[in-house]
Amino acid sequence: MKKYHVALSFAGEDREYIDQVASRLQEKGVKVFYDKFEDTKLWGKDLYTYLSDVYQNQAFFTVMFISEAYKEKLWTNHERMSAQARAFVENKEYILPAFFDTTVEVPGVLKTTGYVDLSTLSPEEFADKIVEKLEDSGVMLVTEMHFAYSEYARADVDFPIRLDDAVSEIVTALKSYSWYTQSPAVIRIFKLDWSEISPDEAFVLGRNIYQCACGSENRAMDIMKNLRRELAKIPAESAEHVLNGMLYEVYFDREGKFRGAKLKDGFLSELFALQSVPKYENCINYIQYVLAPYRGSLGVLPNKTPEILKVRVKIDASDPPILSSIKCQGKEQLITVDEDADDPAWRLSYRAFSLESLPERLLELWKIPRGQLEVRYDKDLPATTKVCLPKGKSVGTLKI
Repeated sequence: MKKYHVALSFAGEDREYIDQVASRLQEKGVKVFYDKFEDTKLWGKDLYTYLSDVYQNQAFFTVMFISEAYKEKLWTNHERMSAQARAFVENKEYILPAFFDTTVEVPGVLKTTGYVDLSTLSPEEFADKIVEKLEDSGVMLVTEMHFAYSEYARADVDFPIRLDDAVSEIVTALKSYSWYTQSPAVIRIFKLDWSEISPDEAFVLGRNIYQCACGSENRAMDIMKNLRRELAKIPAESAEHVLNGMLYEVYFDREGKFRGAKLKDGFLSELFALQSVPKYENCINYIQYVLAPYRGSLGVLPNKTPEILKVRVKIDASDPPILSSIKCQGKEQLITVDEDADDPAWRLSYRAFSLESLPERLLELWKIPRGQLEVRYDKDLPATTKVCLPKGKSVGTLKI
């Protein structure tokens, strides 16, 4: 899954320039894959496989620093081919070429593609161009993060469980998937001495309250349905960590991996209801920062000014009328599906449905909170009009 805003691909001979670019990017709040910053993580790994995954799957953009040395190196060619495989599959901007020498020809990198000539730019100036590119692509960069949680909290399957420890006992009970065990544990949370609870512990408790609510445990569901009031029962700083844990649980699984299209959205609207509450602004900034690398697969992010996903639908006159196009931000969302293929939107492709029911179906499919989806049709038809999708077409996972 995407973990970096940008991955830097370069030859060692050019490291002096790239080192300054990477440092500037870090200062600007960019999550950057640069080998010097990852030396401990890379230690002992199968680099051929690991780097292929980074350049193909884990970054929003790959920046290629092209020089004669870059063209000749085995490792840079491996990185280049991994990035090009991603660009080919997605068929959109992913590789950002930057030339130390514009006469160098690199396989698959065409001069008809927009590029940057580094001979005219200092490392700092070029880093600022990368920042501008990210921001133009909808990425929110945060230079100073108010919160930081350990890997054990973000991958709470590894969260340490200690004997005779109140939080450990509660977390174990919450993970039991038994309502009879979970319910008293949820009640115990609000009786804790919060002055003794660490940020990591509060974060993990928030994650597990949310997962219990999504599993239909009554007390946890009551908390989510009255979230603002319930959070007010605990100290403000602890409440922020609990809310961060809940928000994180929506988007990331027990191993800290992004859930993709399978968000845990049982109480997404309740969480988004707090996005414009001033006291939780730092929480909204936190989850925006964490989600920035995954922006292209999420319709809306929590935002103090609620985002609206705008959908434009084209209807072809027929009997019944056919929805021939469904676009978000100019990108077509209709996909071709084989008869036996898995179709998450089968309720739409299986039979006719009314125009008034389409927004609700899209909310459910794309995990969008109520009130943050706007659907407009190119024809003025009654809301009760029955329509259908073209034969062999369905609505795919959201791409923006």
